Amino acid sequence: MEQQVLAMDVRQLEKLNVLQDADAPNLVADMARGYLDRTPQRIQRMKEMLAARSASQLASESHGLATSSGMFGMMRVRQHCKALENLARGPSLDGAEAILAQMEQAYAEARPLLMTQLGIQE
Repeated sequence: MEQQVLAMDVRQLEKLNVLQDADAPNLVADMARGYLDRTPQRIQRMKEMLAARSASQLASESHGLATSSGMFGMMRVRQHCKALENLARGPSLDGAEAILAQMEQAYAEARPLLMTQLGIQE
């Protein structure tokens, strides 16, 4: 039986709270805002890499996005990034379009959850 992965895991955000102090009380929200601002462009670059059949670049970009997504608790995004990274390191990119579409959908679902959790406004 496949385990259901959370769209948003707030425990990951709680771990980041140790980075905040009186001098930087909004550090986690500021970092998350940067993640949210950059992710759509990263997904677009991944689409371009896939279209160009650039497997090594796609694997690298997927790895990076998986890391930052996990840091901010975007666990389904992370899961799809890892799947795409593993696929891109293999012999064929067959199925990559579907994984990338799932990743983009997972991001769209989790984005408002992260924003609400951190009190980030559009």
